[in-house]
Amino acid sequence: MVARLILLGLILSLLSIPTVASAQHGDITDGVRFEDELDPNEFMLNARIRAIAIPSFVLGIFFEEHSSHWSDGQRNFSYGAEFVWRRGNDFELGVAADYADLSMSDSFWNEEGDDAQSADWTEFDLKVWSVVFSAYWFWDVEPWFTPYIGGGIGPGFVIDNIQRYEPHPDSACHAGLGGGSATFAPPECFLEDGEPSEEAIDFENPDTENDVPPVVPMINLTAGLRFNIKDHGVFKVETGLYPYLFAGVGFGGQW
Repeated sequence: MVARLILLGLILSLLSIPTVASAQHGDITDGVRFEDELDPNEFMLNARIRAIAIPSFVLGIFFEEHSSHWSDGQRNFSYGAEFVWRRGNDFELGVAADYADLSMSDSFWNEEGDDAQSADWTEFDLKVWSVVFSAYWFWDVEPWFTPYIGGGIGPGFVIDNIQRYEPHPDSACHAGLGGGSATFAPPECFLEDGEPSEEAIDFENPDTENDVPPVVPMINLTAGLRFNIKDHGVFKVETGLYPYLFAGVGFGGQW
């Protein structure tokens, strides 16, 4: 009973706050300000581009040998757009759609704990479309400058074409895997121009990777800086986890 009375008192106290606040606006000129407070909503629409990567030390947990992002001419970016609703000075809610290219250059991959001769030449082509819902908290330091942090979650739809090719078991390429001091694969695995040799690797019998799930959770953790340009322009610089690491910029408008 006491707990119920305390809860009732808290509810009544919260309900009385608008009454007290309205009593503080007694003059005519404050009426305009009060009307503005009834519609504190702002909206933003931003396009964005991000440099993205899964760190090599994370892949190293599962693979002894692997390729990586931003190596051998591979460049990885995501492209997207976000619609954001700002509720006064309290918080922002956003929904974002992104396309991320997580492909890597072709190379030998070898799972953690397997012997070197178990490595496969792997063509790693992986794309992710995502829709993520997020909440942000911000600080209006200046009218033109707003730091913010936030997080959210949503589904990621995976499009993958990962093909693995075994070296011929009787080839010098297969015998020399893992034995070099500088490189994992010996020169016998490649042609003079650096391309993999069909005589060393069995490209006629590919093994398609089927362990990648078609839908994965996308967890968003973001920190950024927002710059307001004039009355309606917005420019953002942000970094975080999506679950790949990212750093990028966004630009758009607000109303």
